[in-house]
Amino acid sequence: MLRREGTTIRGIGMKHHRTAVILVLLASIPLLASYKTRPWKPRPAEDYPARLTSEGVTIAAEPLYRDDLAALVFDKKDIVTRGIIPLAVAVFNDNDFPVQVVAETVELTGEGERQRTLLPGEAVARIFQKSGKSFGFPLPIPKISIPGDPRYLPLQDFEHKFLKGKVIQPHQAGGGFLFFQKPAADVRSFLSAARLYIPDIVREDDGTRMIFFEIDLKPTIDQPSATRRP
Repeated sequence: MLRREGTTIRGIGMKHHRTAVILVLLASIPLLASYKTRPWKPRPAEDYPARLTSEGVTIAAEPLYRDDLAALVFDKKDIVTRGIIPLAVAVFNDNDFPVQVVAETVELTGEGERQRTLLPGEAVARIFQKSGKSFGFPLPIPKISIPGDPRYLPLQDFEHKFLKGKVIQPHQAGGGFLFFQKPAADVRSFLSAARLYIPDIVREDDGTRMIFFEIDLKPTIDQPSATRRP
């Protein structure tokens, strides 16, 4: 009888353990489902007011400088408010060889400032930090490897859309995003005087560097964009 009671107690303990595991898994479901990946691809080149063409390559730049614009591409409603400006770089390659823009050397310049892109992990750390917590720059890159972490899906999305490593095949279009710190000054005023300096465009067939690009961003501010989808 005692043995049977012991078996019953162990059975109850295992049942409670399984229940606890199920509750943990259920609790993680809202975290996994809370962030939705939103598709992005370049629009036709002529749809971008800020663009340049040289050596068979057209590069267009579009800063998503308002929360509503950034939220069309990334599932977070206050990205700019939290200090990050995603900037789309669309590349149109009319050559017979593939090209790549080196993301790490691109600079946003204006009003005496020069800044390079943050890494996706740095941007996610800033955007998804807890309210009231402050980070300086450079931001700590979070170690996010568990799918149950609420930053896991955003990080995957930001990394997938990051410009780095995007090779544009012959007669194709492609591109990605850079992530810049929101300037201390008024964003519209800053971007009206800002340029995107792209020093390194590389031919992927032989490694030759092509001419640099310097794109004036003022047209993106002058042209209304409230109804324009990135």
